[in-house]
Amino acid sequence: MEEIGRVLKLNSIKSGDTWNQVDVLIFNTGLWWHRRGPKQPWDYIEDDGIILKDMDRMVAFRKALLTWAKWVETEVDRHKTKVIFRGMTPSHYK
Repeated sequence: MEEIGRVLKLNSIKSGDTWNQVDVLIFNTGLWWHRRGPKQPWDYIEDDGIILKDMDRMVAFRKALLTWAKWVETEVDRHKTKVIFRGMTPSHYK
């Protein structure tokens, strides 16, 4: 397969087994989904095996969150591991 750059895979948590035995797991969405251009941490988005240059960020965010939630449900022992979801507050300009 040809190397195309950094690919955000919405349906995969690669190396998730690295985190499933930790005491505290913090999922930090922060500003990650709003970044574009050189600050964006990926070059392409893979959605169900289809490579895209970009897509609606809210759709991508929802798909990624569903992937994460399914992984937490099936792979993380929530009796041992405290799971924290950190989102981003909406803007309060007006």
